[in-house]
Amino acid sequence: MKTVVFGYHDMGCSGLQALLAAGYEVMAVFTHADVPGENHFHGSLAQQAAEQGIAVFMPEDINQPSIVAQLRALAPEAIFCFSYRQALNAEIRACASVGAFNVHASLLPAHRGRAHLNWALIKGDKETGVTLHRITERPDAGPILAQQRVAITPQDDVFSLHNKLVATSAAQLALWLPALKAGRLTETEQDESQASSFGARKPEDGEIYWQQSADEVHNLIRALTRPWPGAFSGYQGQRIIIWQSRAINESSPQPPGPLISISPLMVACGSGALEILQAECVAMANMAVGDKLSG
Repeated sequence: MKTVVFGYHDMGCSGLQALLAAGYEVMAVFTHADVPGENHFHGSLAQQAAEQGIAVFMPEDINQPSIVAQLRALAPEAIFCFSYRQALNAEIRACASVGAFNVHASLLPAHRGRAHLNWALIKGDKETGVTLHRITERPDAGPILAQQRVAITPQDDVFSLHNKLVATSAAQLALWLPALKAGRLTETEQDESQASSFGARKPEDGEIYWQQSADEVHNLIRALTRPWPGAFSGYQGQRIIIWQSRAINESSPQPPGPLISISPLMVACGSGALEILQAECVAMANMAVGDKLSG
């Protein structure tokens, strides 16, 4: 089946590998240039495609008329998206005779849109997953062809969950892609009553609000830990980034924010307390019980 890939990041790399392993003919790959300032810990889809002799393109606007004309000339049977950051318009989608499909790392219709990995942890979800769906006008709202659930354990953080989802995607695509080619997958409309979307996130959205419960603060920290930018608070005019924590669900007489212990390092929350296991701030050497963290 002649195919064009739109992708980025590790999901893009695993998606391309799965397509090639399933015998799909990948004619072109559209991806993004790495953004300066982002942590580029992930694999390079552009490099992987080039090593396979596949043409690679990085347009700033995927929906420009010249790209539509290029895709019409390629005449793919299928289009696949894996963590691609632009929505494909109707003209692009219509270039594929069988259809345009996306692999989304959540259990749709939950967590549509951007930052779904982070939001699943922030919201305290116990499971997430990988969904193969047809691309329609509304992002991540098209009919579902296949899904696989992935458990979120208390030990998971954003990086471990990212790796779980990439591995699950690769394993499931090995099953789903041959079935799709053979016409054995059926489509099910999404239940709009169960849909959720919480929006994209920026590094400054990682500020900790100590009025929240210890569990909520802990979930934010594990959702933003390395290699993401990290959850943070203020101390003596400096930013303290908290990389690892533990929620202590015991009542504290202290209002939210002050340090209630130095060894172990603990901060009072709206309910319970947070033990800081790993953090980064020059001023931390001067911390004392009663000092207040901002937020």
